Amino acid sequence: VEGPLEEGATVVIVDDVATTGGSSLQAVAAVEAMGCRVARVICVLDRLEGAAESFRDRGLPFTALATIRDLGIDPLPPEHTTIPVQPMRPE
Repeated sequence: VEGPLEEGATVVIVDDVATTGGSSLQAVAAVEAMGCRVARVICVLDRLEGAAESFRDRGLPFTALATIRDLGIDPLPPEHTTIPVQPMRPE
């Protein structure tokens, strides 16, 4: 959260990239804890991996300036959005 905020202010959360919406929802929680109201969440690029649904579930209007489809990229299917990591073996 940047800039001075006064309790009761109405704010817009602006983020560069939205994937699941987690970081923007953390910002929403922070400004709500300061007594502010979030009017909307805006991101520059939506990766189409669940952010819009996360904001909808919270009742937050969401606007993406572009999506990865606008860049000619299809979103990954849900089963490919998490990459399993193998533990390192001691040498």
